[in-house]
Amino acid sequence: MEVDARTLGAPELDADVCIVGAGPAGLTIARELARRHRRIVLLESGGRTPDPIVQALNEGTMTGDAYNGPGPTRHRQAGGTAQAWNTWFGDEVGAKYVPLDTVDFEARAWWPLSGWPFDRAHLEPHYARARACCGLEHEVDGGDDRESAERPRLALSPGPLTTGLYQFGASRLFTEIHLAEVRRAPNVLLCLNATAVELERDAGTRGITRVRAAGVTGRALRVRATLFVLAAGGIENARLLLLADLGDDSGMVGRCFMEHPRDVSCRLVPADPRLLERCGLYDIHQDARGIVMGRLAFTDEARRREELAAMSITIQPLPPPPRWPAVEALRTRVLGPRTRLRSGWSRAPGGYRRSPGLELLINLEQVPDPENRITLGRERDRFGLPKAAIHWRWRALDRQNLARIHAIVAAELERHGLGRVEVSAGAPVDPNAHHHMGTTRMHRDPRRGVVDEHARVHGCSNLFVAGSSVFPTSGFANPTLTIVALALRLAEQLDKRLS
Repeated sequence: MEVDARTLGAPELDADVCIVGAGPAGLTIARELARRHRRIVLLESGGRTPDPIVQALNEGTMTGDAYNGPGPTRHRQAGGTAQAWNTWFGDEVGAKYVPLDTVDFEARAWWPLSGWPFDRAHLEPHYARARACCGLEHEVDGGDDRESAERPRLALSPGPLTTGLYQFGASRLFTEIHLAEVRRAPNVLLCLNATAVELERDAGTRGITRVRAAGVTGRALRVRATLFVLAAGGIENARLLLLADLGDDSGMVGRCFMEHPRDVSCRLVPADPRLLERCGLYDIHQDARGIVMGRLAFTDEARRREELAAMSITIQPLPPPPRWPAVEALRTRVLGPRTRLRSGWSRAPGGYRRSPGLELLINLEQVPDPENRITLGRERDRFGLPKAAIHWRWRALDRQNLARIHAIVAAELERHGLGRVEVSAGAPVDPNAHHHMGTTRMHRDPRRGVVDEHARVHGCSNLFVAGSSVFPTSGFANPTLTIVALALRLAEQLDKRLS
């Protein structure tokens, strides 16, 4: 059932579980618990459509290196940030999916603050269910069956580079289908326009007793529940904990804020112009496994041996030079810059033959650094609460890791005779993937993390956190598949606790 909190008559609601945030994490938990006949109240700050007054609640301040900040990188609406996804494939908009690598879960002496409280094998059953939840029909992670005669892999073995695949899934799974299921569920109350503003505790208790929520009109409601889940995103989860002074005995709440910067400083000048015709696997295409796209990455063995950061390379043709420079200059003044060839280039007849080379777009893992963090700023929102303040920098160790990636990738592509790699010196990375991770990191030791291995906030008996804010490290991967897998795992834990 769905209600608008601005018109809700009851000032207090009761539930088994109260979930803050109706994005992919919150929706996944609500669907799972509804099927187990639990009573759920799902609080969503936004409504059915974007509202500029509600979106203004995302605003905050930014210090450090250039970054879009907390305002443009978040979205408040039923369906969460899936409403703002911008990866197009065919006529659909959605996201590219890939799980974290096995080595991403491991404690690595050479990678600061690394190590998850469980390994990849533990999460694999949840990954399998998450793939179905995200609309991915088949598993494509691992194995050498990812090529075909029409779309062969680049011959890079033996060596540190391997070919993997991205899968693509539509955002409507979360913005329409799963949302509709939650709306139909008789034991779920989806409260729109209900912004969580306070986590309430009674004196002498170790748990949360109520969540107070308010609409932009000022109308307030409270939700009393047995268990509570914050699923409001990597910035808001940390902000709500800081506002409540919860989970911060270690001083880690809000720290280790990570993004997935993208680097476009490398290009490959092919030794053979026909190389582009053999790169169709690395374009978005449909095959028996769904909509997929090849990518290059380091093997787990190479990462362990060479102490490498995670990364993934997307290959696409550089735009061809203009045939008539004067005409192109006039066209650019009138129409703006020409759009680069992107998805579908391998299917466009001759669409890549005049390209001068290949762009190597690198998605990067960032080192978890406690100085990159979310804090409470001096400015206040319409509810009188401190806005989020972000400090983010691309630090020296990150730059060193990127330089090593450049060197190894260039050496391997040139060693296999594919061409010459050129690197634009000093080109800045683009940090604006809008993947907010690490701010409520998971660790068994309360001195090193905010939540335990079950995603429960240390020192609080009934408060849990869902989403990529619990990631101890980030890998290179779009976090949504792992977010959904962890949400499915958390739903099982919550159901057991209620039993």
